[in-house]
Parts: sequence; structure tokens; C-alpha cells
Amino acid sequence: MLVAPDPREEGLAPPSPSADNRERTVAERVSEYIEWNYSRPISLRHVADALGYSPCHLTHTFRQLTGTPVTAAIIKRRIRAAQELLGEANVDVASACEAVGFNDICYFTRQFVRHVGVTPGRFRSAMNSGKRSA
Repeated sequence: MLVAPDPREEGLAPPSPSADNRERTVAERVSEYIEWNYSRPISLRHVADALGYSPCHLTHTFRQLTGTPVTAAIIKRRIRAAQELLGEANVDVASACEAVGFNDICYFTRQFVRHVGVTPGRFRSAMNSGKRSA
């Protein structure tokens, strides 16, 4: 019986990626998924299912490499997007909340204060008053 040679032994295929490189790719893929989907209703389970990992493995690997849980990364991205929107004069807090994927304005406000240090309304006022005086 003839057996085809392993292409790696023949030097015909690239070596298998190391575990470290595979895990770094996971972190990059998670970040990319969040970037493309933060405005949608996503959770750790959504990200894990989309990337083909268990939620436990995904959150452990992502946190180990980035120091941040997947859910925190989603919230941080949403808050950055909300800051950008609130800097526009014609966007109100409720619209920004909805546009960045939060479905509860109270939760959005708590998270915004936690990450930015002021309420979304005060942030919006400060941003827009700075534009008027400039």
C-alpha cells in the first residue's frame, strides 16, 4: 500500500502554526469581530459561536492575551463609538445609546460613567460647547 508523504516532511507546506501564534490569531479575530459587530446585540456566546470556540476557552484565551474579558472589550468599543457620536451636535443620548448596541439607556449611562467619568449628557454638552467656542 502506498502512502503519500506528509507535505511538511517534504518541505512542501508551511509548518503548523505554533500554539502561541494560533492564540494570538484568536485575539485578533475576536477584536475584528467586535469591531464589525459592536452595534448589533452581541455577547460572548455570539463571538464564540462565530469563531468556533467554546465561550470558556475564548474568554480565557482572550483575557490571557489582552488582559480584558471579551464582554469588557465589547463595552469599551461601544463606549468609544458613543463618544464619537455624542460629539456630533445633532445626536442625542438615546440615539447614541441605540446606535452603538445598548438596549437599556440606564445600563448605557452606568457604563459610560464608568469608562469616561461623566454622564453621556454632560459629555455631549462639553463636546458641543467646545465646538461653539472654537
